[in-house]
Amino acid sequence: MKNQIYLDHNATVPLLKEVKKSLIDCMDFGPLNASSIHYYGRKGKDIIEVARANISQLINANKNNIIFTSSATEAINLLFSNFETIIVSSIEHLAVLYSSKSDHIIPVNQDGIVDLNFLELYLKKIFKNNKKILVSVMWVNNETGVIQPIKDIVNIAKKFQCLTHCDAAQALGKININLDEIELDFLTLSGHKIGAPTGVGALVYNNKTNITPQILGGGQEKGMRAGTENILGIRGFGEAARLMGMRKETNCSQVKFLRDFIQKKIKKISPETIIFGEKTKRVANTLLMALPKIPGDLALMKLDLESFSVSSGSACSSGKISQSHVVSAMGYDELASNSVRISFPPNDFILNSENLITTQELDKLAQSWSNL
Repeated sequence: MKNQIYLDHNATVPLLKEVKKSLIDCMDFGPLNASSIHYYGRKGKDIIEVARANISQLINANKNNIIFTSSATEAINLLFSNFETIIVSSIEHLAVLYSSKSDHIIPVNQDGIVDLNFLELYLKKIFKNNKKILVSVMWVNNETGVIQPIKDIVNIAKKFQCLTHCDAAQALGKININLDEIELDFLTLSGHKIGAPTGVGALVYNNKTNITPQILGGGQEKGMRAGTENILGIRGFGEAARLMGMRKETNCSQVKFLRDFIQKKIKKISPETIIFGEKTKRVANTLLMALPKIPGDLALMKLDLESFSVSSGSACSSGKISQSHVVSAMGYDELASNSVRISFPPNDFILNSENLITTQELDKLAQSWSNL
């Protein structure tokens, strides 16, 4: 079997070895159910609270304002079910676009940055004092890696007394998040984007807004998300957050070197390649590109045969490739079915926790791209 080179970390980061060990240790603790009052119940509750504290320290938030869910998607759906009017950007993850069912769409420019002037004028037009409006813009785009000006977006929204939400699934572990420095009302997170297992996410909320739960039952998670907690998943999320939090600054210099290396090689060998968001601020690990005459599904299949596991920026749940709404929103309709995403580990710590990707392998990837 050929050695497959995994370059799809924006989809899922492989389980970190330290996280795996923490899960195995947790399994040895016994039958844990945090709702029970006996020893095993208290042990389960302690595990959940330690994880909550680790995540709160990573993003500088109040640990009592973190609710665990099965995914960032569930956290988004829980939040959005509490609002009638939701304003979103045109490049949001489908979890936001589909669950919001919003007709209030803020466009982006060709670099994939939200149009701040449009946002302010739009809020001025629709704002009414008797309406609870939520503005939802992602921090980092999952396809392009483009970083949005979240502080500016929040400041504009607050001028019109709107609440704000940020999908930070692709930001966690890649850029510093400090909720003490930004007046966000809600943040949603995903565990498996930082090396935790799949099946666990979180909603971070402020104390000023009452959230009505979607899932009713035993009243777990402060009554906001009923159901016996996924203690293994939460343990893994907390451990991954602890590992990220051990570093005061998010170091991505090695990851950026690899991203820039392959980008430069590809542009040299295949100058017709379009790099999306190339001229604006992106996270260090993400590269979305397209060849004008090569469909994305064909590119993915050929690169996979060459041992490179990359993705389309627009893979859907069936594993098929659809047109990228992000690429279209940026004004590249003709390339919406051609995009291919390379995503390295989110930061140097995770890169060094796995097998290092060599420049020789990236040379081969660039050559394979040129041969498409």
